[in-house]
Amino acid sequence: MKNKLIEQKRRSILFKIFGVILIFTISVIFVVLAFWGLVDEQPNPMYAHLHLLITVIILIITGSIVASFIIRKILRPLYILNKAVEEVGKGNLNQTIQINSKDELGKLAIAFNQMIFDLKKMMLARDQLLLDVSHELRTPITRAKLALEMMPDSAEKDSLAGDLKEMEIMITEMLESERLKNGIITPTLAPTKVVNLLQKVVDEFSHKNNRIVIYPIASDLNINIDESLIITVLRNLIDNSLKYSSSQPKPIEISVIRHDQDITIQIEDFGQGIPEDKLPFVFEPFYRVDQSRSRNTGGYGLGLHLCKRIMDLHGAEIKLQNKRDSSGLIVTLTFRNNS
Repeated sequence: MKNKLIEQKRRSILFKIFGVILIFTISVIFVVLAFWGLVDEQPNPMYAHLHLLITVIILIITGSIVASFIIRKILRPLYILNKAVEEVGKGNLNQTIQINSKDELGKLAIAFNQMIFDLKKMMLARDQLLLDVSHELRTPITRAKLALEMMPDSAEKDSLAGDLKEMEIMITEMLESERLKNGIITPTLAPTKVVNLLQKVVDEFSHKNNRIVIYPIASDLNINIDESLIITVLRNLIDNSLKYSSSQPKPIEISVIRHDQDITIQIEDFGQGIPEDKLPFVFEPFYRVDQSRSRNTGGYGLGLHLCKRIMDLHGAEIKLQNKRDSSGLIVTLTFRNNS
């Protein structure tokens, strides 16, 4: 239906443009013929020809300006619609189109606005459902953990304990993500030494310390962050890098680069990377590169989503890219405007 409306509007615009050009062309022809008829009556034909030429040039310039204005006015609603569609494609649903025409384009604008409203309503309902389910699952999990403590030690008990721990982690990440999104958690920013921040996170992986290399960092480098939230980001990213490059002998490498007032933390591994066609989706909630969703090949698809939310709250940027030789992944965290 919408494609039909767009096609109808396109034809309507083409007819209008054709009409403007046709009217302009006919006007020029009539003026030329009128002046040409007067040439023979002039005592000085040379002057008449010059007068005709100047008049035609002025008419062409004026007509071009008028035609350009009319065409721009005709096409402007399409530019507005195109820009709004591009923004929605980027994930920005705070878009409405103000087009007051009562033709097909006006109907399309109304349909577009209704679609955005329905999408936002659907996403809010989804988020609320996830939040409610997460809250409700906490109570039975707590009861299950208490019951598990009463069981005698066995392989089955250890397996159940592992499953419950996985569920707890997933629920915690879901709740944290929604709290960040809804502004329930707001970052408390403070100057933090980068070298101390990274060392604190790396120390958590002391059992794998031989697989992490931190290049020398200037001791005076500070970033204005909520330390606990950024530690969550770094912990997730380093854990992913270690997990997906475990079959490689090379350690992951962490470096810090300063460019003017921007400070970049870069985590580089030598694993398998991420297929290029899947990179745009890695920050989506519950998205996993391995579509089989095997527990052996990843978490719950919430870790990177949570990292993105935290970085957005800091006005910072997180970027993932494969190495050119396909020998691993580079994760870049850029913190802007740090003194």
